[in-house]
This record gives sequence, structure tokens and C-alpha cells, in this order.
Amino acid sequence: MAALTTTPESLNSSTASFYTACGSTMERSTTASSRSQSLPCPYRAARQLHHELTAHCQIFLEEQLYTSAINLLNSILASGVSRRSPPTKPALIPPPRHLALLNTLIVHPIHTTRAETPELLQVSALALDYLRNLLTVVGPVNAGFRAAFQYHAPSRWTRRSGYTSDSDVSDGDSSHDHDSIKGNMANQSGLWTRGQDLWATVGWAFNTSSLHPHRWRYWKIWLEFMMDVLEMDWAERERLDNASHEPKTGQSAERTSSTAARAQSMIAMHVWPDTDGQIALKRIMKALFADGTSMYVASFPEVFDKETRGPKKACATNKRKRDSVLDLENNKFGDYFDDESLSSGISEPPTPPKLRAGERNADSPGPWQQTGLVESVHLRLRFFKLLSAATDDLGKPGDLLRLYENFSFYIKSLPLELFALFVSQRENPLLPEVHVSILKQLFSCLLPSRYQDPQKIDPVAHAQGCLTTAMLQHCYACLPANTVALEDNAKLSLVVESAIQLLWLSDVLEYSEDFEAACEEGMRARDAKAKKRRMGKGRADARDVVADDVLAGSRERIRALLCAARVIVVD
Repeated sequence: MAALTTTPESLNSSTASFYTACGSTMERSTTASSRSQSLPCPYRAARQLHHELTAHCQIFLEEQLYTSAINLLNSILASGVSRRSPPTKPALIPPPRHLALLNTLIVHPIHTTRAETPELLQVSALALDYLRNLLTVVGPVNAGFRAAFQYHAPSRWTRRSGYTSDSDVSDGDSSHDHDSIKGNMANQSGLWTRGQDLWATVGWAFNTSSLHPHRWRYWKIWLEFMMDVLEMDWAERERLDNASHEPKTGQSAERTSSTAARAQSMIAMHVWPDTDGQIALKRIMKALFADGTSMYVASFPEVFDKETRGPKKACATNKRKRDSVLDLENNKFGDYFDDESLSSGISEPPTPPKLRAGERNADSPGPWQQTGLVESVHLRLRFFKLLSAATDDLGKPGDLLRLYENFSFYIKSLPLELFALFVSQRENPLLPEVHVSILKQLFSCLLPSRYQDPQKIDPVAHAQGCLTTAMLQHCYACLPANTVALEDNAKLSLVVESAIQLLWLSDVLEYSEDFEAACEEGMRARDAKAKKRRMGKGRADARDVVADDVLAGSRERIRALLCAARVIVVD
């Protein structure tokens, strides 16, 4: 039997099987999803800056001399690095408050979309460059990113519970009052105060992907950096857990892996913020699927004050141009003697017209057709991949199944064009096993209740949480959707297509004439059921036209896959 594992149903009996492919030859990542081997630490050791250097950097930051501060920090980080031999001395890192401020600078409007000079705009790139260098050299744990990237009220920074650093710097040293930075940017106007929590920030960031492209340009960069931090933090703590339980010489190789380090991970801090261990699943799912429509804008408003406005200079310039009149007789020379007209401007997009929450221009495309929203799908899947790994290791019984049920429900509710991006087998961060779980959940949402139980077709594979060709043939591929809606039948066709592709890519697809006949039967059934909808309407709307095209395209791709599989069997 050739099969691909696995689904959350199998978690009740064996959580270990969740990340184990059965018969799959696809390469799997070792980060944030599979069990990493015990490896030496890939990062340089770290310790906190000396008091004099810390004070020097703090003066630069408080005086808003950000370029000078970042250049100094980069020079300090690079000291002692040699291409010939690895550094022997620990790298020097700034306090968490300094790192938190630099993170804010990456995305704050003053240094991005409202930057009035090239120097202000440069600060965002410099801050990102330093934080990425720090992440690469010392890693997220040694850098103390967990302590730095925490949301807090302005007056609670220095006495916040759980405020810990994982470098060899003591927690007490990182929370002294002398590390506090004066100024709005580091306090009430900073990201870690304005953002409420990670999911409020992520939700707003994904809202900008369709509503505010000029802001999405920077939020996308911030999300990519934060995902790198979260994933690398999880991978390093997984390595630490494995290393702490490495069997000694002469002992049995079987051991129970500890999760102590992973329990202190950054993703765990944001998923389980309360001591009772309850996961805020609905809020997390809502953030991951935010698309700029009114419901999501109401749930996740803008992070920074008047964030979507453009630079003030642009507004002032427009007003001056309206007032400037060339009248030589009355000594009105327009902007001829205006020095600012000769200065270089910032190549930023103009401020978009202000719309009500969730409102769009009549001639603008739907949210799923926005370029930014399409770009965001990969990031949303990266978040889910890490959530899946963390919930599997740290969650309560049943949490992982609920996670997949909720994620699949949100995917099923998406507009067809966006649904296709989530279920397709194009390059994406999800493991094949995770795809199996999602696809089987979608089958249960889209198929009629009378569809055959896969347990009766292949009880062994079903118990292991596998997806097999026999299951596709007898349970999934041969049926129409549970409604006459064109969109639902097109979605089901895409799920069937994705399942066939997944088995094909994993080298476990078993072609037979009966399998091809079942696929053809399902395609005819979906087309016939959707035809009832077309015949019952006087005029097809735009969504039905799109769904009809998607259904036809999916049908042709399924036939192409079957043809390729048939040729391989014959050869």
C-alpha cells in the first residue's frame, strides 16, 4: 500500500505519526515541523554591552540619531569576526529596550510612508539590516529577542512577568531603569505598546495587503523578519530540548524528548499568553485570514496613529502649489524662489483617498485580486506551519484537531480565487503531511454526508491518518459537492486535483483504470450538479462565470494528471 500521512484524527492514538510520511519520498524541512537532530549550536555566544557602550547607544537613540546608533551597533557586532577562524569571544548585544525600538523603526510611518527626507527613510532599512545581522550571528535565543519583542503597557515594561532573556545576560541586568529609553518612539508610540498583541498586529498587517498597498510594502518586510525570528527561535529551542535529553554512552537510544525550552519559545508566549494554557484559537485564525473587509478592519484597526496618511511635506507642497500664482506685476513669482522645490523628494506613493472601513472604489478589484493579498498567502501558511508544530508539541489534547478544523473552515469560506492559492500544490511552506490533514478536512466540509467512510476502504491507512489512492477513488474523487453552487463544486474539484497532485509528487499515486473512471465520474457529477444552478438562473453573475472557468480548468488538469500517470504505468 502506498500512502501519505497524516490527519489530526490519528493524533488521538499517536501524536508521533503526525510528522511522519508513510511511503513519501518528498524532502521535508527540519525547521518548525519535523524532529531536528541534536546538533551543535550554530550561533555565536553573546553577552550584553558594557555600561559605557550601552549609555553611548542610548544617547544616540534618545536624540533620534538612529543612523549613528545602528552603525555603532553593527561595528560592535562585527568586531572579533574572522573568516579564517571562528570567534572565541562572545558577541556584544544591546539591551532588549534598544532592540524593541529598532524593531519599531522597521515599520513606523515616520520612517517609511511618512518619511519627509531620504535620511528618515534610510533608518528603516538600517534597523532591519542590523536586526537580521544579529539574528544570523548570535541567533534569536542568545540575542534575547523573546525579552525584546513583547507587548506591554507603557508603565509596565520593567516589571512585566515573564520578562526574561535567554542569552547569558542575567534577567536583572536587562530590566534596570538605566536601560529605559526616553521618547515617544520607544514608549507610547512604539509598536510593542500600540500593537496590543502579536495577533492584533498581524491582523492589521494582513489588512493592509488589500487596503493600503503603500503600508503593505513595509508590513510585509516586518512580517517576513518576525517569521524568521519565530521559526529560528523554535528550531533552536527544539535543538536545546533534544540536546538536553541525549542518551549517554551505554544507555538506550529511546528517550522522551523534553519540551522545556520550547515551552519558553516566542511562539508559545504569543499563543498561550495566559497561565491556564488556553489557546485563543478564534482570534488567531481571524488574524491569519484578515483581508481588509469591514469585519476584519473592525477587529484589527491600524496600529499607529493616522498610519495610512502620506508625508506632511507632500500635503504642504500641494497647498503651496494651489496658492502659488505667477503675477510679475504684483511681485508674485510663484515658487521660483522656493528652495524646497529644488530639494530631492521621497519616492513614496501619494496618500490614498480615505475610505470607510472595508469600503473600496467601485472600479477596484475584489480583495482576492489584490497583488498584496496574493503575496500574503505564503506568510499566512508560514504562520500556520509554526502554529501546527507548536500546538502538536505543547498544546492540550484536542487542540491540534481544533486548529486544523478551524483553519480548514476559514479556507473553505474564502472566495474561490483565494481558495485556490491555499489548496494548490505550488511551492509553499507546508509539509505534505500537513496538506493531507487540510485536504481531508476540506473533503468533509464539501462532500455530501453520504460519502463513503474511508475507514471501510482502508482501515489500516485510515488509522494511521493516511491518504491513499483507494480512498480518493472510492470516497472523495467520485462525488459532487454537497450543494448546487458552482463555486462549491469548483472548490471540490480543486481539492481533488490537489490531492492527486500531492500523491503524485510524493510518488505514492497508484494508477488504475478504475481510479481514472472514478475521477471521470466525479467530474461529470460536479458539472451536472452545477448545471442545475445555471439552468435555474436567468443570468449568470460574475462569480458564477469565474467558478465555471475554474471548474473547467481543474477538470482539464485532472485529466492531464491521469494521462501522465497512465503513460508511466504503460511504460
